[in-house]
Amino acid sequence: MSIISIILICILLCLVCYAVYQRFCYFKNRSIPCPPLPSIFLGHLPILWSVKSHAEQLRQWTQQYGSVYGLFEGIRPMYVTSDVAFIEEIFVKQFHRFPIRRLTLLNRSIGHKLSNVFSAGLLSIWRRQRRILTPTFTGAKMRRLLPTVDTCVNLFMDKLNTVPSGSIFNIYELYKRLTMDVICRCAFGIDTDVQNDMENQNIYMKKVAEMFAKNHELTLLPRMYRVTSHTVFGGICVLLFKLKRLITTNESKLQANVWLLEHMNEFVQQRFNKTETHKPTSDLLQLMMNAVHSDKDMLTPTELLSNVFVVLAAGFETTSTALAYCTYCLALHQDIQEKLYQELVEHWCPDETNTYDIISSKLTFMDLFVREVLRMYPPVPQVVHRQCTENTHVAGHDIRKGTLIQIDVLSVHYDQELWGPEPVNEFHPERHLQKRHPLAFLPFGAGPRTCIGMRFALMEVKLCLAQLISTYRILPSSFEDYKLNITEQLSMTPDSVCIKVEKRITSSSH
Repeated sequence: MSIISIILICILLCLVCYAVYQRFCYFKNRSIPCPPLPSIFLGHLPILWSVKSHAEQLRQWTQQYGSVYGLFEGIRPMYVTSDVAFIEEIFVKQFHRFPIRRLTLLNRSIGHKLSNVFSAGLLSIWRRQRRILTPTFTGAKMRRLLPTVDTCVNLFMDKLNTVPSGSIFNIYELYKRLTMDVICRCAFGIDTDVQNDMENQNIYMKKVAEMFAKNHELTLLPRMYRVTSHTVFGGICVLLFKLKRLITTNESKLQANVWLLEHMNEFVQQRFNKTETHKPTSDLLQLMMNAVHSDKDMLTPTELLSNVFVVLAAGFETTSTALAYCTYCLALHQDIQEKLYQELVEHWCPDETNTYDIISSKLTFMDLFVREVLRMYPPVPQVVHRQCTENTHVAGHDIRKGTLIQIDVLSVHYDQELWGPEPVNEFHPERHLQKRHPLAFLPFGAGPRTCIGMRFALMEVKLCLAQLISTYRILPSSFEDYKLNITEQLSMTPDSVCIKVEKRITSSSH
């Protein structure tokens, strides 16, 4: 090798090192605090990948570095903030500059054809899909779906009735089957009998549980992609992912979300083919198809498939987890449970046809209770983030195109200034009677891209709780040291929620 070649290589290495150094000075040059870097190539990701809870780690750093600080995903800068003024700029006032979420390896690999209202990486695609699908989730449409949800809840109550009085059991497992049953019936109009499948033989239940039991974004290839997504190496990771899918012929080895997408595609295609000859149903898929056919900018069948998949995934995990946390709080706070029961005695008439009106407008303390549970235990804080699509200034900070903004949801939800005067670590449903900052409550996200299925999820949670509390008194498995063991993969979930139930004695029982 000639001396000139050696000099050129040295110059190239120096330029690369200088570029990396300048990149890691991103926050220092802007006088923004940043935790020490554990890795030059991976940034702060080794810490975030190894901790028990991603959200709790962000909260600890917020306590140490303040409401706005910086992290690195590889050499890509990421702001972490719990400043509501900053958050309002990102999610509302400058939404057009922060319209998208981070693209995962799977989403980038399947491309825009399978975009949905959650993952869409182009503002134009998201805006069109959201406009078409929003009519699917109106109050009138939820009213049509409520009888189906009620059928599922009644099956859940039948299962509870088989539990011996006073025995300790994990109600979280029953909630998972309930929410899967609700989604299968309400989204697809199919009865999987999953609530009677205590041996976990239902293939859809298996695959959805597998999808949430393991965060596939923490496997090798997605990790490599996350570090290099904004470079040419990110494209190489996408090619490798597609190649892996092509050579994987054994269906049992397919990633759970890929398996679900492929099998749900068959179901959606069948429904499309039967639309002309069969009487339409009232499930979410049919409501989506109706919305599609009534709009001049139609969704493609693949876009419809992707959005149905999101409904399945979100409806299963987040709703069952929210119900689990609600039940834990009921068992822990007997006085609050009694207050909820008295409200139900006054307003709850399950035989009436106006059940939706009762849930949405009469059960005011129930609403405060659910909101307080979601404040203290937001199920999916990791997904509350945005990516900058053009250079801008936010709350005095210079933010470059491609920069990520991660919201520290736990720090927002436990901010004494935002949620006082009652101590934020204590359970006080009445705190929600006071008007708060509109960006202080983030379990469903915020701004135009807030969760489209929020109304459906709250209806299901409140209907189930109303039936549960009006029939049973919920007791903790032990009155001493009754705590949850919470871990975080895709969502923050308890390992179990072990309780006892006692059947209430009402006047009609005598």
